[in-house]
Amino acid sequence: MTLHTVALLLAYLGSAIGVAMVVPQIVRIVRHPSMPGVSPWAWAMTAVACSTWLTYGVRTGSLPQIPGNVLLISGAVTIVLLVPAAWPRRTRAVALLAGVTTAVAVSTHLPAELVGFLAFGLGLVGMWPQVIETVWLRRGMGPSALSLTSNALKVGSQLCWLSFALLTTDVPVVVSALMALSTNAVVSLVELSRRRTAALGVAPRVLEPA
Repeated sequence: MTLHTVALLLAYLGSAIGVAMVVPQIVRIVRHPSMPGVSPWAWAMTAVACSTWLTYGVRTGSLPQIPGNVLLISGAVTIVLLVPAAWPRRTRAVALLAGVTTAVAVSTHLPAELVGFLAFGLGLVGMWPQVIETVWLRRGMGPSALSLTSNALKVGSQLCWLSFALLTTDVPVVVSALMALSTNAVVSLVELSRRRTAALGVAPRVLEPA
């Protein structure tokens, strides 16, 4: 088995795990439809970034990017429309369609390498809304609708993609995977800490405004 074959297998595995990760999150939202804590902005940016990664995969012939991103876009859109949010579902759907269409239109006119960095940039921006939601906006609160199973699968997926990118020297994917692993670790640890606190029966601390 060649190194290239190993890299492709890792990429397809990462793609499959990445698709699977949306399922636990969707299930948790459906079971707890009024529970907050999942950032619609993070998943909206995931859909836009994945659309750009899909374009990148088509233009560079990186086949593992294609099926996984198609399915991941579908899952991300579902989550955006399911989570409780200030915007009505129709408004969210229209805004998401506009964002995806714009990203694809721009990425078809850029050099292929720049498309990879555009996808990385969008993915980088999209990581932070959930970090802000979990670490800052929900400080002093209890557990949220965030699925830790989904986060664990995301870690597995990104480790596979990181391995693929290192073997194929795909710089945008390397940087994107490293950032995703870092931010996901922070979010998961904070949420896990809150659930342990709740399980011990300790009331969440409510922060008073300064």
